[in-house]
Amino acid sequence: MADAGRHPNIRILTNTEVVSVEGDAGDFTVKVSRAPRYVDEDMCTGCRTCSRYCPYTVQNPFDENLGKAKAIDIWCPQAVPNVSTIDRESCLFFEKKCKICAAVCEARAIDFSQRKKLGVMRVGAIVVTAGYEVFDAKGVGAYGYGRLRNVVNALEMERLLNASGPFAGEVLRPSDGSVPKKIAWLQCVGSRDARTGQNYCSAVCCTYAVKQMMLVKTHYPESEAAVFHSDIRTYGKGFEDFYDRASRMNGVRFIRRRISSVKERKSNNNLLLTYVGDDRTVHEDEYEMVVLSVGMRASESQRRLAMVMGLEVDEYGFCSSARRSIDGGTGRPGIFPAATFTGPMDIPDAISSAGAAAAAAARLLSGRRWTLTREKSYPEERAVEAEDPRVGVFVCHCGTNIAGVADVAGIAEYARTLDGVVHSEHQSLSCSSDSQRKIAEVVREKGLNRVVVAACSPSLHEPTFREALREAGLNPYLLAMANIREQCTWVHPDTVGATAKAADMVAMAVARARNLSPLQDVDVPVVKRGLVLGGGLAGMQAALFLAGQGFEACLVEKSGHLGGGLRHSYYSLEGDDLQAYVADLIREIEEEDRITVFLGHELTSFGGVVGNFRSTLSGNDPDGTGSVELEHGIIIVATGESQRSRPSTATRTAAGSSRSTNSKR
Repeated sequence: MADAGRHPNIRILTNTEVVSVEGDAGDFTVKVSRAPRYVDEDMCTGCRTCSRYCPYTVQNPFDENLGKAKAIDIWCPQAVPNVSTIDRESCLFFEKKCKICAAVCEARAIDFSQRKKLGVMRVGAIVVTAGYEVFDAKGVGAYGYGRLRNVVNALEMERLLNASGPFAGEVLRPSDGSVPKKIAWLQCVGSRDARTGQNYCSAVCCTYAVKQMMLVKTHYPESEAAVFHSDIRTYGKGFEDFYDRASRMNGVRFIRRRISSVKERKSNNNLLLTYVGDDRTVHEDEYEMVVLSVGMRASESQRRLAMVMGLEVDEYGFCSSARRSIDGGTGRPGIFPAATFTGPMDIPDAISSAGAAAAAAARLLSGRRWTLTREKSYPEERAVEAEDPRVGVFVCHCGTNIAGVADVAGIAEYARTLDGVVHSEHQSLSCSSDSQRKIAEVVREKGLNRVVVAACSPSLHEPTFREALREAGLNPYLLAMANIREQCTWVHPDTVGATAKAADMVAMAVARARNLSPLQDVDVPVVKRGLVLGGGLAGMQAALFLAGQGFEACLVEKSGHLGGGLRHSYYSLEGDDLQAYVADLIREIEEEDRITVFLGHELTSFGGVVGNFRSTLSGNDPDGTGSVELEHGIIIVATGESQRSRPSTATRTAAGSSRSTNSKR
């Protein structure tokens, strides 16, 4: 989120709804309605002074109403934009009783005169990822949600587990604030149940229940956990192994039974779960807390948006036109539904779906690439070569990923004793926009000329922290990172040992930072050609998308035919004629000048670096030489699978060579 909020070519409109969409692909007119925030986004600095002085406390909707906020506040710790919002329903100004926030705001950002605004945008393509809502568990009255205080839904449990949640990551019972030592998860609440009108599987509930249970066991190893289910459906790569690991944990039970009722013991607010056991007798188990694994559903606002867009929805409210078309298209060209707007799915699938929709939009708009691009401006870079090292250390909690194991406050305190360190602090989430702004401020205010961030893998957020340095007028390469998450707390559950190792890693990062020198980026030409391995559905689509964006594509298929496994299928579940679809795809590829097809070829060698790879293909090429050498900037591996699920030779070659290339770099 922070990266999107800082990107010069991304404009974020919050509190905004789409009113109408007119026009055709490449030229849409979108009318929007923007509700007032009563705070000027351009002037607000996100300092939260207003919320500290605000006298009116409300329930925080971001914390699922388990935590508290003020009538003017920033509800989410990673909010983008990082700007306060006034809740009109709670604010005493509108009752002519208070305007303290306006008096204490040094930025003069409070603006009670704001009104709803209507605006018009012209765009060439639309990607719709409107999200979902969870099933209201009050619809299953026998479970007592909304009536029994210690029955919570899965989203509420997520906030309880989160370090930025209402109890700073501690799981506490809503009834008395005690730590529950025995928790039960009930599956399929609002999924696979015709009585609730949602007889589909929501795909994510089993996996998130397993994740939550494992996090609770990490917090409280002596606790007991039980998951009551009809069957466990851990969709997704690696998730079944995730379930296997959980099932082997001490104090964990997976019980294949549906709970008929949940009752409360008045003496201690514990919960009594009733079910029929293997012996066909009625059992009653007592738990201190119950979590309802609620399913995904389409919201009413999602249905309205689909209507505005001219998209069809199914009986459940999800966009059905995208699923009925095998290529993800809709009945309205130029509009690309994606992620949970089209149906229940987990985070990896939602990201893949959104990426595919963005690629389709980029293909449509490729002729206008770079015409509206803006370059971000930065302050003049400060010369630090003649200065003694002044190192700032920032230690990230990363929710419970780091702070749940290591003593981050102790690590930050230890860092203050290291040579060259003039500032050290710990942050809840260093990658958040608020923390990034704080890092830049500290660099400027304290004259830091080196920065150490102790957090996650550099491959994940190093560009984010380098950006913060650039915004502070510091060379981005004066940054050192200590990976105390993947290389420490994720592999060392012992608090004392993990803290000691993390402290050593921070000390090494500080020693490295003291010797860093400014570097300058060097532009390197890249080969604007893509190599696609695999001529099945995924490979053909990838080649067409590359070509559609103006790049050359080399499509390699080891057999003598394009189509892959789809050549042996005839109809989809929705009734699509797959053979006709494959024939159309092949025809489109043959007619595309930017695509070169290599049938009967395999990848036999692969080397180079990003943007400049060199590969050798072996096979029966047209000129009879038996092998072909190609230069390309990227490689897309879409080799599919065999019936025995063994990766192909090309897949192993590409993966192995890629690892060796990365290790050399």
